[in-house]
Amino acid sequence: MQAQSTYEIVHMWSTSFGLVLMVAMFIAVIVYALWPGNKKAFEHAASLALNEDMDQADPKTERDR
Repeated sequence: MQAQSTYEIVHMWSTSFGLVLMVAMFIAVIVYALWPGNKKAFEHAASLALNEDMDQADPKTERDR
């Protein structure tokens, strides 16, 4: 068995740790996006662009609320 240099050992551990970290972050983002409690906030964010378009069409709408 050959002796590995410090660089090779650090490289091996950092690539393994990086893979595990990226997979964990990906799973966390998917769970956050699909969490039932976030549905209302995401629906509100999705409708903001439509609300802005409607407000530009009728400027009195915002003042009347």
